[in-house]
Amino acid sequence: MPAKLVQILEILEKAYGPQQLAGPTDAYEMIVFLNCGYPASDGACAKGFDALKREVGVQPNKLLAVSRAKLAKLMRPSVIVPAACAERLKDIAGTVKNEFDEDLTAALEKRIAEAKGRPANGSGENNLKAAKKVLQQFPTIGEPSAEKILLFSGLAPVAAVPSAFVDVPIRLFVGEPGKNYAANYRTARGVLDMGLPRTFEARKRAYLLLKKHGQEICKRSKPKCESCPLAAHCAYLQAKAADSNIE
Repeated sequence: MPAKLVQILEILEKAYGPQQLAGPTDAYEMIVFLNCGYPASDGACAKGFDALKREVGVQPNKLLAVSRAKLAKLMRPSVIVPAACAERLKDIAGTVKNEFDEDLTAALEKRIAEAKGRPANGSGENNLKAAKKVLQQFPTIGEPSAEKILLFSGLAPVAAVPSAFVDVPIRLFVGEPGKNYAANYRTARGVLDMGLPRTFEARKRAYLLLKKHGQEICKRSKPKCESCPLAAHCAYLQAKAADSNIE
């Protein structure tokens, strides 16, 4: 499997070029960014975050000082319900200020340090439950987003999987995606954890390339299999071909 994953990533990088993360890499700012667009997309989140940063600032004190009405007005172009978004941003800022002394990164580093030396969990990752629990208390942050934040903020080299494109590694290595999202995510994370070096560079690269492939070709509902550069490496396509031969 590691050799197959290495080859897949090389093909994707040749097809799409090196990829860069959209948005900030500070843990707190990543949470704010992910709450600045709905439906969430890189473009929508960037639009809202850039407006917020330009007009108000994203630091907890600045978000708490500005009115909800102004926040809602700023978020109107990038979200469906601006008032709800404004409330979420206030909640995020208040939690970081009051519970984490305005330093979310330090709080996460402390949780991670406390977990060192504990047995690894079933996926082979370090025991990061406490750090993920901190992140998952924030609006819109589930386990996939929590792991993305830990990876791209440089806190832990977890085998994060792009939340909207879990089907990509499933199709490549397993075949037909199942109906249970949580089970699919665990399987995809296990595939990447087994096949990637435990380095930030390797895991960020894999995350971004698999996300790009999901955006361009390996779409959730209508994958463009006929134009996929990974056709020879895809378990999903191989299974479909085998079924066709049987029929």
